[in-house]
Amino acid sequence: MQYYLGIDGGGTKTTAVLCNAQGEIIAQAKAGSLNYRALGYDIARESLRDILNQLPHQPNAVFIGNAALASQAPPDELHALTHGILDGIPVGMDSDLYIALEAMQCNGSCAVVIAGTGSMCAGRLSPTAPIIHTGGWGWLLGDEGSGFHIGWEGLRAALRGYEGSGPETMLTFYACDFYGAKAPEDLLDIFYNPNKRHNEIAAFSKYVGDLDDSVARAIIQRCAADLAQTAKVLLRKLPAETQVGLWGGVFEKCENYRSVFVQALGMQAAVLSIPPVQGAALAAQTLI
Repeated sequence: MQYYLGIDGGGTKTTAVLCNAQGEIIAQAKAGSLNYRALGYDIARESLRDILNQLPHQPNAVFIGNAALASQAPPDELHALTHGILDGIPVGMDSDLYIALEAMQCNGSCAVVIAGTGSMCAGRLSPTAPIIHTGGWGWLLGDEGSGFHIGWEGLRAALRGYEGSGPETMLTFYACDFYGAKAPEDLLDIFYNPNKRHNEIAAFSKYVGDLDDSVARAIIQRCAADLAQTAKVLLRKLPAETQVGLWGGVFEKCENYRSVFVQALGMQAAVLSIPPVQGAALAAQTLI
């Protein structure tokens, strides 16, 4: 019996499925992030070991979708992440967008928009065609419409509302409650001593998306429109009949955001019917 391991290494967490040759899921596993460019190789390698330790069988091939990447992994980076952990078996690694496209199982033109901790868009004319990208500039330079973008905007609005430089909003209360602050002033020490990671800021996006508050609604509208514009740039390079899939925690967990995004995009788009991690398992089969 041969087993194929698909891994989806997101910005916040990693999921994995071990499948047989028929595509049936034999086992599942979860661990921390594999984003070695944001967190370093030591943390990412520990997450990878954690995944392997949860499996009942040794995989015959492994494919990793990694939020650290925008295209196929450079050989030195693949080696740095996997040596001593996945030795002696075929291993491939590409972006998390690549495995999302694989999960669409589309023989024609397709595109996927991801809004999780970060954001990015990708598409291709066919399964063998090169992948084209828009977005994906990371949390400092881009990630428009992502969980980080929404969370950051929500936190800034919370503080501006508190001091009176912006409209009052219940986000002020929720920001303090979520991060364990007795008062907004306490957020300074909580965020800067030490600095909060971008995924910890992204976690606040759920509260922004769920809050029925004019300030929160405006943030959702603005962030969704920003990501829709990034997707439109990509879609102009693809045929009009291109299928569009959506993935990521923001799309999955925030129905309001998803609805606003689709409206701003101006065309049909739906959450993927199977997760990208299964797309990674399908890609692993092609390595043998």
